[in-house]
Amino acid sequence: MKKMICLLALIAGTVLTAGAQNWENMTDEQKAQKAKEFREDNQKYLKSLGLSEDQMIDLDNVNSCHAFALERIAHYSKDEATKKKNMEMANSARKLQMDLIMGPDNRAKYEKYLTDKAMKIQGQLPQKQ
Repeated sequence: MKKMICLLALIAGTVLTAGAQNWENMTDEQKAQKAKEFREDNQKYLKSLGLSEDQMIDLDNVNSCHAFALERIAHYSKDEATKKKNMEMANSARKLQMDLIMGPDNRAKYEKYLTDKAMKIQGQLPQKQ
């Protein structure tokens, strides 16, 4: 459960990067609630793509491992070039795993859904001066 909350907070934080100032001002409880809402919306969308419960659990596991991998890469990389190269490799591995779990077509639809969702959130946030 603790692992899932960390993952949800990371995902929500990533989507809300454009509104980092607002995110930083939220309490841990507010962040957890936003992450929960974000995940619930995503789960509904994944179900609409016809994914089974097992597939969604596998996706959660892939995303959790990916988040921790990115954290380690950021922490241990000696320079920006190495960090970028390793992050690209981690992203490629995640993409491959998602393709295996949900198929390339559904992964592309899901990525578009997340991009559109992030753009909508970004459009609702006050622009930084």
